[in-house]
This record gives sequence, C-alpha cells and structure tokens, in this order.
Amino acid sequence: MTTKHKGQNSDLIPKRLHQLHPEMENIIITAMVLNKSEPCIFLSKNDSQYKAVVNFTLRDSKQDIVNCTYWCSREKVEECSDLIQLGSMVDVVRPKITLISQTGDSNQAQYQPVPTLPILLVCNEGEGYIETHNHYADMERYAEMKLLKHQSHKPLHSVLNLSDVRYSDTITPDLNIDFLVVVGLVKTPREIRTSIDGKPRRCCEIIVFDQSLPSGMTLTIWHGDWLKKAQEYWQPMRTVLHLIDVKVSFSDYYKSCILTTTSRSIIYENPIGVETNNLQRFADSTPRAPFDICAQVVSDNLPKPEDIQTPMTVRQIYSRAECQLRDNSEQFTAVLYAMITKFDVDWQNLVISKRCKACNRMISQSKSLCDNEQCHLSFSFGYTGDKFDLYFNINLHFTDNTGTLLEARLSDAIAGRILDISCERFLQYNDQELESLKWRFLLKHFEAKLLIKKPNTLRRKLTVVIIDMRPIDLDELANNIAIF
Repeated sequence: MTTKHKGQNSDLIPKRLHQLHPEMENIIITAMVLNKSEPCIFLSKNDSQYKAVVNFTLRDSKQDIVNCTYWCSREKVEECSDLIQLGSMVDVVRPKITLISQTGDSNQAQYQPVPTLPILLVCNEGEGYIETHNHYADMERYAEMKLLKHQSHKPLHSVLNLSDVRYSDTITPDLNIDFLVVVGLVKTPREIRTSIDGKPRRCCEIIVFDQSLPSGMTLTIWHGDWLKKAQEYWQPMRTVLHLIDVKVSFSDYYKSCILTTTSRSIIYENPIGVETNNLQRFADSTPRAPFDICAQVVSDNLPKPEDIQTPMTVRQIYSRAECQLRDNSEQFTAVLYAMITKFDVDWQNLVISKRCKACNRMISQSKSLCDNEQCHLSFSFGYTGDKFDLYFNINLHFTDNTGTLLEARLSDAIAGRILDISCERFLQYNDQELESLKWRFLLKHFEAKLLIKKPNTLRRKLTVVIIDMRPIDLDELANNIAIF
C-alpha cells in the first residue's frame, strides 16, 4: 500500500513503528504524540542563522514508543511545536531511521523519554518533516490512537508509594521513579528565574497524593504544554496520573522530598486499570480539607480542650515541631503556661478576615465574592445577602522562660468566645475600646491549650492553633514552670 502526500509525485509507504529498520526510505509513519520537548534554539555555525530542534515521543500501539527529533529553521520548528500538541495525531514523513546504539550520543538518552524500540527517528531540514494527520479522513485509525491516551505502556502495579520516598535520606541525585497519584490541588503558576541563564520560566506546583500519603507531596511541572493541561483539565480529587520517570529530590524549602517532571518524564491521565479505579475510590472517601488553601480553622476538626493535657514549654514545642525530638506525627497538642507579649488588635482590617459562604475559602478583603466560578453558581439569581462570612484571625506571641512562640493564632469561633465579642461588633469599636480590649490580654499570663501543625507540603510554616486559653495568677504559673 502506498499513499500520496501533499500533492507530491513520489509514493510514500505507510509503516508501523515495530516494522522500522535503518534501511527504509520514503516512508510515512502515523502516530500519536505522547510527549514533546520545548524547542531549543541555537545559532548555526555554518550560516549564522538561528536553527532549532524539538523532540517528539511517538506511539502507534500499546507496546511501541520511539523518539523523533526534528531539526530545522527556528521559524519552522516553532510553528511545528505550536501546531502539534500533546495527544495530537501526526504523520512523520521520510524520516531517517537510526539505531540508538549507533547514534554515538550516550547523553542523548538522558534528555528524552525511554523508548520501547531501539530506534530514533530524525527529520532534518529538506530531508523529512512532521505534520498533523488528517484524522477526518482516517477515523478508524484516529479512534485507535485516541484509546492510547489512557493506556499506559508500563504496568500500574509497578509504581512506588509516595510514602516510600517522602522523608528518605537515601535519595540519589537524578533518581527517576514511577508513581500512581491523584491530583489534590493545582496551584497558580508562577515565574522563577533559573540559575542557568537568568531568564524567567513558568512553573506550576501540583499537590498529589496516594493511599500511602494522604497529606500529599509537591509535583513541580516546568513544561509549558503539561502546565497548560494541568490548569485547564486536571480536576482536584478526580484526576489520576501515572507519572513515569519523574525526578525525586530532597527540598530544603519543603524539608521533604518533592517530584519534578523532566524531559524524560511521561504522564498518563486517568490510565485504564484496576489500580486507577481503587485510587479514585480512595480519593472519593478522602476529605477535601487537607488540600484546601483555607487559612481559617474549621472548629469541627479540632480536638476538645479537655483532651489536651500534655504540658510543654516553648522550646519543647519548637523541638518537637522541627523533628529534633523523634516524632512522625503530622500534628500534636500541648498545654503552654506563658505571657502574651503580642496582641495587636489596633488594625481591624488585619484582625478580621473573609471566607466564602459556598466553599469556605479565604477571600481578599477588597472582594465580596470568591474567585471560584463554581461558587458563583451556588448563589441563586434572587440571592441578596452577603456571599461571605467574617471571622477573627489574630496572631499572638507567647513568651515563657525558654523563648517566644511566634506562630499562635486565635481564630474563628474560638476567638469570638474568648474575646466575648462578635466580628460585626468588633468592627464598630472606637480607638478607646480597642485599647481596652488589647490590655485585657497583653502582658498577662495564660494557660493556653494548643494544636501544633508541623510544616508540610501545603503548609510551609508551622501553624499553632489556640484551642482554649484562660488567665492564671503568678502562683499557678510558678507551679508549672519548666526548665527545658
């Protein structure tokens, strides 16, 4: 079977990937784009013109995967890269077929996904090219290719658990591992200047989790095409990802291991398999709270004051939170006897926060409605009330003979009960009333019952929630002073 292409007189011979060998010429391969690199632009030494190269990872069956490198002028490579997206169906026309063992470039494999066939397709300017396939004229093949988007070429049961690497101190540099995870949260992309050339690059942090680590781990994505997919299509608590050859490294910033996609990585979205179904059921039964960005405290999830009985000093709290004392728990409670040395309620707009009535997320003081479009739909057309609630969010400093605890927060209904005032009434206070409220607490001694949440993937800083507090006299303070 032969086919005409682009009106050219020469006949092209259709071939499947598993049929290819280096002696073949004048062939055409139809395949799906599984992955692609970003164009690399350079100045040619021969003609002082800007050239470029882009790499595509192609697949035309469940088993067969190869890489295809396209070298051409900067304009043509950028046009090709913009036109061909992840999941596109393409025609590779008259490529040069090279055995990987004969390329002579042992480093090349480090920057491309691992193929299942020992060949590399190369399209050089004037000798071969790659373009989108007209799937409207080939619907049967298109349907076949479309199924491959959700069929991983590696078994889902061969992945590693996130908990196996989170705190591992044996992670070697450039270690690439496979995982099966659920998207917990897609953060807003940000720009970072790289240390290599100083140019800004966009990256997106995704919180992913599995049964072994419900608290989640950070996955950083740098590639623009995958970043766009994450923003537009990945659904928190629903989308399952089969991550293949992602880099695992220890982050001093997060104090744990993180995942990073590289040019070697491949991602399958919602791969077909029993393991995916099991993970989706687990996600359905997992509360969304661990992946929310809400700063406020949900009182229903807090321990009861009477259950907090362990006395600790400030130094002991920091030592346990920073894992200087052996403890693998995500949070713990403590009873602290200390003086309040900071209680700033002078600036009311810094003490009162807003949260959306529909999703409970924190919203900006300047806004009256959450940015989440689903929340907009939650309010009927005839709804006339406020679309947000007010709540206290006050930072306190506690000082004892061992140091000062800087992160304590008096928040939500607990704050209203301890202050004995509502948010609405507080906003009506004049300067004299604010001053009086402040000195009811500042430089006074209290017994504070605290919930301490250690830093993790979502919370980069220590969080200390005040569950209850009551004033104490000097005699009670003296009876509870500890040295360490």
